[in-house]
Amino acid sequence: MKKFVIITTGILISSIAALAQVQKIERPVPDVIKKVPAPASTGLPAGKDLSIRIKSFQLDPANGTSITLTYAVKNNGADAVDLNNVGVQGYIDYPQTIPTGTPPNYMVNGKYYYAAGGHIITTFSSLLNGGQETEGTLRVFNLARDHYFNTASNYNYILVVDNNNRISETNENNNSVTYTFRGYQGTYNPSVNPSQYYLTDAFITINTGADNKEKESEVNIRVIPSQVKNLSDTYNEFVSRTAKNELEFYSNSSRILRLLLFMSGTSTTVNPATSLASFSLNGLGTVIEYKANIFTDAWKIDQVTLTLHFKDANGLYHPTQGVKTITFNMPANTFLDGFAKHYLVCKADAAFNPVQVKTIDKLSAY
Repeated sequence: MKKFVIITTGILISSIAALAQVQKIERPVPDVIKKVPAPASTGLPAGKDLSIRIKSFQLDPANGTSITLTYAVKNNGADAVDLNNVGVQGYIDYPQTIPTGTPPNYMVNGKYYYAAGGHIITTFSSLLNGGQETEGTLRVFNLARDHYFNTASNYNYILVVDNNNRISETNENNNSVTYTFRGYQGTYNPSVNPSQYYLTDAFITINTGADNKEKESEVNIRVIPSQVKNLSDTYNEFVSRTAKNELEFYSNSSRILRLLLFMSGTSTTVNPATSLASFSLNGLGTVIEYKANIFTDAWKIDQVTLTLHFKDANGLYHPTQGVKTITFNMPANTFLDGFAKHYLVCKADAAFNPVQVKTIDKLSAY
């Protein structure tokens, strides 16, 4: 009899390790499942009722950032539940404080989340009796491809049991649990080579003042990887263009634009000129070129914010400098017009601190 129990347990662990389906996990790991002996089901409500709780949670920022958690799934009803192909799915929810090209796209209860780990509890018949719990371990790897946790903000991890709705339950309101954790800002300072991280995305937020940019006027924006402009080199710049009759920038409002590497179709991410090491040595400049529809048009700009994303060739954020945000506040009455103020230049030093704001007539005066 003991031999049979040992063999059965071995089959259970091997099957879960081989067949568990995990979303956004780079390498699956065996679950750790432990069943707690079931109390007498007397007094439990009729039917099936699964709930889930998180027993432990750990965020590890090393090697692309991972989460390891243990959970317990309980049957609160009197009727046994077969956990065959019942899933456990994790999601991350946090307020977006930086512009991003990859918004959350997994809907749960009418709200969108980022998927962050999931698996099937078991792939064969396994009964969870009334009052009984099953414990498991979930590990999620390489979260730094989509998330930047080096902040002091709070993040919510939502874990859902029976996300595929295989079980008809008497109570569907206790199938999820939320665990709040803090970003690791100030607690993690690895030694990382900045030359292996590159500017992959750039976003600019322009706050228009009392005088709007009219729709008929063109705007060209570029991020230059140096405080000194090489007029013959445009291939290492991140650019955005608002064509004639494309967009109006309304008065007293803001607009976010995404910038892409010039000639991005023939460029690669691994680009020394746009490496974090290069920016940290040479600083940068942001240039807004205004092509007024008629010379009397004017555009008042109150503030410009630049958000830069630095990732390695594997698409992972630099763990502590993955996102850089630089805010340029304009001097009073900063206008671009059709006379002599065709360009707004905003420069930052090697530490990404704003150091200069000016308007110029020609780009050669950069």
